Amino acid sequence: MSEFIYTKKRTKQYNGPLNSDDHNARIEENYKDLVYLYNKYNIFDQKLSEAFERVLKDHVFINQYIKDMDDRIQALESNESLISIHSLSQIDVTATPEGELTIQADELLTYDPAYNIVTLPKIDGSSHSKVKFFTPTDGQVIPDFFETRISNSLPGVDVPGCTLDSNNIYNSILDRSDKFWKRSVITDAVSPYGAQTYVYVKIPSEYSGSKKCNFFKLNPFPTFGVDILSIEYTTAQDPTLSETDTWIPLNRDRVYDGDSEAIGKVPPGGWSTIGSDAILNSGPIAFYFAELDITAIRFIMRQKNYFIENGKYIYTYGLSDMDIRYDKFLPTGRIIFKFDAPQGTLINSITSVTPKIFNVSESLLSDVFEYRVIYNDGSVYSEENPGSSNTVWIEVTLNQLPDGTAPVLSDLIINYN
Repeated sequence: MSEFIYTKKRTKQYNGPLNSDDHNARIEENYKDLVYLYNKYNIFDQKLSEAFERVLKDHVFINQYIKDMDDRIQALESNESLISIHSLSQIDVTATPEGELTIQADELLTYDPAYNIVTLPKIDGSSHSKVKFFTPTDGQVIPDFFETRISNSLPGVDVPGCTLDSNNIYNSILDRSDKFWKRSVITDAVSPYGAQTYVYVKIPSEYSGSKKCNFFKLNPFPTFGVDILSIEYTTAQDPTLSETDTWIPLNRDRVYDGDSEAIGKVPPGGWSTIGSDAILNSGPIAFYFAELDITAIRFIMRQKNYFIENGKYIYTYGLSDMDIRYDKFLPTGRIIFKFDAPQGTLINSITSVTPKIFNVSESLLSDVFEYRVIYNDGSVYSEENPGSSNTVWIEVTLNQLPDGTAPVLSDLIINYN
C-alpha cells in the first residue's frame, strides 16, 4: 500500500470550496484518506497481535527453560575444578605465544553464537541455502518450486478434520523477525500424545543443480516448548513427500547411541532405542553432517503443552526459522578461547581438555581435534606454566574428515588443579 495522500492542498482564498463539485471532491478525498488510514491501522494491529502472541508464548517456555538452566548451572558450579565455554567474549585470538603470528582471518574457526557451535572456516562464496532464495531486485522470494507437506497421521489431537488456525509454512524460511510458521490445533479435550505431525520439505535441485547437503537447522516455535522426535532424509529421484519414499535417519550411523549427553547434539530418530534421542523442549538446533545427496527431508514435531482459551485447549507449534544448506569449508582452522578461574580460586595446572564433538565418532576425535594450553606471565604469552594463574587460554585446531565432515565443537570441558 502506497503512502499517497489523496486530500489535495488548496490555496484558494479562505480555503473554502468555490462550488459543490469542489466540495464533493474534497469530501471524496477525505474519505479515501480515512479508508487508507483505517486499513493501515488494521495491518499494524494484526502485526502487533501476531508479534504479541509470539512473544507471549515464547516467554512462557523460555521462563521454564531458564529455571531449568539455573539448576544445571548450580550443579556445574558445585564442581570447582571444571570450566567450559559459555560466552562469545571468551574468544581471544590475540593470545599467541611470543614470536608467533596471530590467527589470520582465513584460518579462524567459525563460531555461531545462536547455536553455540564452532566449526571449520566457512567459504561463503561456495556455500548456499537449498530453500532460501534471493534476487538482486526483490530480495528474498518464495519460488514456485518450493514444496512442503504436512502429514497429520500421527496419534494425538492434530488429526485430519481437526480445527486449525495456521499460516503458511513458507514463513519459516523467510529471514524476517515478524514472519514465522504457526500451527494451532483447537480441541475440546486433551490427549496424552499432544499435537504432533510430520513436516516434509523437498530439496529443489532446480536452484543449484546439485543435491548435496551437509547442514540442517530448525528454530522451533515456541522456543523451548516443542519436541523434535526424528529427522530423516530421502534420496528418491522424484520424492512424493509421503511414507512411500525411503526415509533414512539423518544420524544413520547412530553416533553416540544411548549417550544422554549427546541428546540435542545429534539428529534424533537414529538411535537403536526408539525415542531415546528425542529433543524435548527444543531450542534452536543445528546439525552438520557428511555430504549427502538429499532430495527431501522430513521431521516430527510434537507439542504436549497447551493454553486454555474460552474453554478450548489450544496446542500451538511451528517454526521461526528453518534452513537446509550446503556449506563449503577450509580443511583446517584454529581459534583461541580464554578461560577465567571461578572467583576466589586460581589455576595451578590444566589436567585435561575434553572436546564435546558429537557429529564425529569417538574413535575419530583425535583426527579432528588438537589443542594446546597458553599461559600469560606478565605481558608475555607462552606455553610454559608460570604457576598459579587467574586465566588460561586454550588454542583449538579442528580438521576435516576425509568424507568431508566438518567437526562441530559444542563445548570444551577444562579440568584443572
